Amino acid sequence: MSLNGKRKGFGLAGASVLLLLLVAGCGVNPDEAPESAGASGTNAAYIPPEPDGTPVQRAKPTPRQAGTIRIAGKAQGSLTEDLVNAYNNGGGTTSVQVAPTGENQAFEAFCAGRADIVDSARPISEAEYRQCIANGIQPVQFQVASDAAVLAIKNETDVGTDCLSFDEVRNIFRAGSTINSWSQVGYGHELGGDGNEPRLKVAGPDEESNVFGFFGQYVLGDQEPTMLSVRSDYQAYPTDAGVRRAVVGSNRDFRAAALYERSRQVYQDILDSLAENRRAVRDAKAEVAKGIADERPPADQARDRAKLAKAEQNLENLQKSLPAARRYVAQNRAAVRRLAEVRGTLGLFRFSYYEAFEEQLRPMEISASNDFAKPECIFPSQATVTNATYPLARQLLLTVNYRNMRDADINEFLVQSLTRSQQIAENASLVPLPDETRDTELAWLNGSSEPDIIFYESGTAPELSTSQQVDANAGQ
Repeated sequence: MSLNGKRKGFGLAGASVLLLLLVAGCGVNPDEAPESAGASGTNAAYIPPEPDGTPVQRAKPTPRQAGTIRIAGKAQGSLTEDLVNAYNNGGGTTSVQVAPTGENQAFEAFCAGRADIVDSARPISEAEYRQCIANGIQPVQFQVASDAAVLAIKNETDVGTDCLSFDEVRNIFRAGSTINSWSQVGYGHELGGDGNEPRLKVAGPDEESNVFGFFGQYVLGDQEPTMLSVRSDYQAYPTDAGVRRAVVGSNRDFRAAALYERSRQVYQDILDSLAENRRAVRDAKAEVAKGIADERPPADQARDRAKLAKAEQNLENLQKSLPAARRYVAQNRAAVRRLAEVRGTLGLFRFSYYEAFEEQLRPMEISASNDFAKPECIFPSQATVTNATYPLARQLLLTVNYRNMRDADINEFLVQSLTRSQQIAENASLVPLPDETRDTELAWLNGSSEPDIIFYESGTAPELSTSQQVDANAGQ
């Protein structure tokens, strides 16, 4: 399926390697996918399936003990533990043993016949694939969910660009980064520009977050990422809401900033009224003094004194209200200033959280080409995350041997896992499979359709037909 080589920026295959995939029925519409969909390396291309494509015929089953499933690997943010628990709680009859090794060790064990399933967040590499084929094992990869890191700024903010290259993303966030202005990055910018764009600041989750782990591993290249993996001024928050407030400001600041002009006008009105009331008090005092001098009737002098008392009371009330009005204006002005300060902050979010607050956030498109002359800017969406054309996306995969995928125990586990995967993915704040993709993979398991198979071919070799490519690779 469309599981391989989509993270071109991740360096999963060499630049001279052409990864060819059969993608029929994978829930990916070739007409809607970028030309780079399913590709890896500078010379890679997307190859649609041929109508008569058939799976490899030379693979052989992995010797295994029926009733026991050996799963190797544990991808960052993996669903496997939850899938296994759901299988066991649902009355599963097979013993599922999980060895939470790294992905490299997991694929090594799988290709050597020591594992039945690999849990990974990357496709099998060319070298791993060739080792599997040499041992008679034909990998088939099932997608159970997707995930993505989204980089976003405050909505309706202009920082001079809306697309970053994969390398720029790494250089912005890496430890020791010297990128501090939006004028230094982005398509359409002259690097080292005039600095009119806002200061570039970064914020994101702390190291306990799955998206931090995924981003650290697959973007920064640190297999065990910590706060030492990112730049020293990285603003870390324990919650997604904290990251959002660092990017767009707090709801309290929004409310306060919205009241700033009104509060400023009220404060000015009080100042104007104070001036008027001071004059009124002076005039009332003068009138009282004049009434005494003129020996006005007692009733008139009483009215003069009442007017003075009222004016003095009004002045006192206004004077009492002035400090609160001054504080109110100052608080609202500070909120406006804080909202201005977050302008230009680039936040790291998991895709599902970005979707929930997309009216507040403006995501950056990401280009995997790293070529300023030919950018391939891709917007994060359900489709581009699921098919992994968005460069900061990953697919959570279960890899099995084609010749074992219909073993009763493995088949039962995979069917139940796919059936439950959507709800479990939602519970884990991941991107669930589209119904079409899930149904297609279930069809592979019930035998109503053949699975998509994986094969690599050297970019310098003569072009072969689909079936020839399979047979040629199987014989290597």
